[in-house]
Amino acid sequence: MSLTPLLKPRSIAIIGASDNKTRIGGVPVDLLKRAGFAKIYPVNPKNETIQGMRAYKDIESVPEVVDLAIIAVSAEATLPMLERCHALGIPAAMAYASGYAETNEDDGTKRQEELIAFTTRTGMRVAGPNCMGNANFTDAIFTTFGQSFQPGEVAGNTALLTQSGNMCATVFRMARRAGVMFSHVINTGNEASVDFSDYLDYLAGDDGTHAAVCYIEELRNGPKFLAAAARFRAAGKLLAVYKVGASEKGAEATRSHTAALAGDSAAYDAAFARAGVARAGSLAELADLAYLHGLGKGKIRGNNCAVLSISGAAGAILADALALAGGDTPTFPQDVQDGLTAQIPGHSMVSNPVDLTGNIVNSNDFLFECMKLALQPDDIDVLLLYLPGAFLTGALEQVEKTAASTSKTLIVIDTFAMADQAHLAAQGIGYFEDFDRAARAISAYGAWAKGGEDASAFTPSTIQWPAIEAGRKALSETEGKDALALFGVPVVHDALVQTADEARKAAEAVGYPLVAKLVSPDVAHKTEHGLIRLSIKDADAAVDAFEAMMAKAKSMNVHIEGVTFEPMLQGGVEILAGVTRDPVFGWMLTVGMGGVWTELMKDACHSLLPVDATRAEAMLRSLKGFALLDDYRGAPKADVAAAANAIAALCTAVLAGGERLREVEVNPLLVMPQGNGAVAVDALVLLNEAAA
Repeated sequence: MSLTPLLKPRSIAIIGASDNKTRIGGVPVDLLKRAGFAKIYPVNPKNETIQGMRAYKDIESVPEVVDLAIIAVSAEATLPMLERCHALGIPAAMAYASGYAETNEDDGTKRQEELIAFTTRTGMRVAGPNCMGNANFTDAIFTTFGQSFQPGEVAGNTALLTQSGNMCATVFRMARRAGVMFSHVINTGNEASVDFSDYLDYLAGDDGTHAAVCYIEELRNGPKFLAAAARFRAAGKLLAVYKVGASEKGAEATRSHTAALAGDSAAYDAAFARAGVARAGSLAELADLAYLHGLGKGKIRGNNCAVLSISGAAGAILADALALAGGDTPTFPQDVQDGLTAQIPGHSMVSNPVDLTGNIVNSNDFLFECMKLALQPDDIDVLLLYLPGAFLTGALEQVEKTAASTSKTLIVIDTFAMADQAHLAAQGIGYFEDFDRAARAISAYGAWAKGGEDASAFTPSTIQWPAIEAGRKALSETEGKDALALFGVPVVHDALVQTADEARKAAEAVGYPLVAKLVSPDVAHKTEHGLIRLSIKDADAAVDAFEAMMAKAKSMNVHIEGVTFEPMLQGGVEILAGVTRDPVFGWMLTVGMGGVWTELMKDACHSLLPVDATRAEAMLRSLKGFALLDDYRGAPKADVAAAANAIAALCTAVLAGGERLREVEVNPLLVMPQGNGAVAVDALVLLNEAAA
């Protein structure tokens, strides 16, 4: 059902309306009146008039079937009132009341479940509960009790969408100070019926909205969010998100505040990267991203910056800030450096950053040519100009002349906070008062402008997994490796034995040195139980290892399939590749360096599936420990391409496995010297028992 009756209603009833303009039931009446909204129907059995308007004793007395009913009554009275609204054919409602699942108490949870059941049964669109309502500045429709949003504000083309009422008002104020104007402000509340992604999907198709900035605590439906984000991306609209809950304490606070379990931060990072969402590191950055989008009008294509500064120190500070935030200051070509040297009086740094030197006090007539030169290289996306206070005033004509002559964006930094931001914005020139804030915003916006990951070319495999009997929780290592091998994952081939005689014969056939492992679907981590033996050098040692592991396994009362012998591979670099099912977004690949790099250094990269070999190699190259695969201290280069192909095959296998799989991990994936491939030494396959 369309969200138009909720976000762009033609008639509104306020149930629980108040004559007091400061009360929850009075604020929306006052706002709508002052905005000139035509069809307002206050409902309150105790009053004949509300704020000078006729009041109706009940919703049934309202003379028409309204598009939207605002329910400003208690939580206990909300559902019965919704039933009455539905009986009249009212398509949408907004529930202000708190006291639902956000309380984390049984009564509140039950109340929300009953509300969800109502909306599922009726199809009625209900915003909230526990929401403060919305403001549609484009059409001057105010359905909120928040007084930060007032009639008369000039409508813009940025939407604000938040899961917290207070943060809605906070971000709105911050963004307005930055010069951002809004089309819609939407607070989603508990999202019992209409969830975050439903609103996003509406805004993606709204011609008056060119960007959306969002405060998220938890997403209920990851695939729906990704689909809406894709619509934003296809339309060239900015979608910027601040996601709270990245830290353990942040996630804990989120749970107590909204009855929403904060999803794993790595999964959100991976999802936002896949969808081309700009992830803000702070609420201020969220506002700044909207500001840059309105300013740049698509001109900012990346985050490579030319930095011109009256201070060498300030140039260095900006370069550092950009590097820390993910931006860059590329070295200028020699011809550009030569041109800058010819323009700037006295000795100066011209490689980027550029020190304009103190001579600009005496004369700044060279500034226009310097800016033109700095903008000349194709790999420069933005010009950052540090000219504080009077320096900018004296050079403003040249700055404006440069902005008018280029398709790229100029951004001025004035730490003295003396510039006229509105005047600069009218010339298409950005303005910040702080080095770090400018660097973070430009770096994040430029990363967004360069685009998300393309997963459209993925072709599902036609290969099927071997049949797995119902009730099993895991495959043995041998079964797991055999299954993955069907999809092209290279695996170490082994010999499975059940007796000491078989062990002796198999050891001789495999060759030395070899590795012995217990095979049991009930033991995921064999090392911890002493069920792996390395560097076995003769048949007697192989038999001893077999007998010791079988005895140990019997004492653990686990299912035993036997012991495998496999060659102990020499050389190579260990990496980990595992796929887990995130509860919000689905399958997510984790790639990391093996051993302490993954466990201690937390050196890992994440991506939603599907993942092809190109994406897998990019993930490997992003790791801090990638040097170990790339000629570190004279070691031979590892076969990175083979590792990437193996990881892609693993992902294909997981997608083919469907709901039956819970987790699949190859650890280690041994990457041999270049030209010698990569091989899965061990495989863990965990299953969902209930899946068909």
